[in-house]
Amino acid sequence: MDIPPPIPPRPPGYEIHAPISPEVKSVKINPPLPPRPAPQQQQQQYQQGAWTGYAQPSYSFPTQAPPPQVASFPGDGDGGGGGGGGTSMARWTPLFHPDGAPTPLFEALMAAFFGRLDPGRAGHIRPETLSGFLDLNGFLTEHNIWKSSLKGSNFLYTSEDLADYELKACCEAWYFDHKTAVRHPGRNQIPYGGMPLLSLQGFTDMMAVESAGEPERAWRGLNAALRHYGIWSAMGPLPREVFLQDMPRQLQQRIEQVKIRSHRAAQERLDAAQLQCQIQAQGRQAALDLIDGPYYRRRY
Repeated sequence: MDIPPPIPPRPPGYEIHAPISPEVKSVKINPPLPPRPAPQQQQQQYQQGAWTGYAQPSYSFPTQAPPPQVASFPGDGDGGGGGGGGTSMARWTPLFHPDGAPTPLFEALMAAFFGRLDPGRAGHIRPETLSGFLDLNGFLTEHNIWKSSLKGSNFLYTSEDLADYELKACCEAWYFDHKTAVRHPGRNQIPYGGMPLLSLQGFTDMMAVESAGEPERAWRGLNAALRHYGIWSAMGPLPREVFLQDMPRQLQQRIEQVKIRSHRAAQERLDAAQLQCQIQAQGRQAALDLIDGPYYRRRY
């Protein structure tokens, strides 16, 4: 008896779908969180200065970013009762993983805000622009580091220079991606200072830290920003449940590491400044010795 040939494999994309019952149509299900990166990949991203599990989202400088299409269920357009052709409706889903890392939806939301903060498509935002966005989100002045550091100018530096210095130190301690520019060309520059310009990655990481660290304030603040800019209005306000309940342990550990780095960097800058003063004093004394001899030697 001849053996029949084997059945060839089905081509890719060939699936058998079971019919959807009316009961399933009326159930609104949020899709699960995306899978987390492998531990080795997480460690590599953290060493590069990014939040654990954070990947730089693409940014095409949209004038109005469209809301994400999260899920599609037949019958959504007619209240779940069936009879409709089915529509695609975006829904708010969790913005953070349990460890405080942002989900792709949070990254997309920050990209939409960044597009409004950077209408000129420069790719970076100035400190005063960031400060205004934090004000819109309900940050107290003492929690808005650039605004709280506007303490007045002196004969060497402006108040903006002093505030830039503090914000730059914060970005360096937290590894928020940024570049440094000169705010006032031709004026004295603060050593280790400069104007920090946040990129989209740095802005997203900063807002992820702030939102995961203070979920209640973030819930109110981001809703205020959504209303102000009119972004994704069809999705409605952000529900409280898409934020974390409390600050995650991983973020608390990161805060402790930032404190250590900040203290070490401040001590290194102080030591460098003292060494520079000593070198300048020795140079002045050497110049006096050349002019008048050692009789006018000063002690430093």
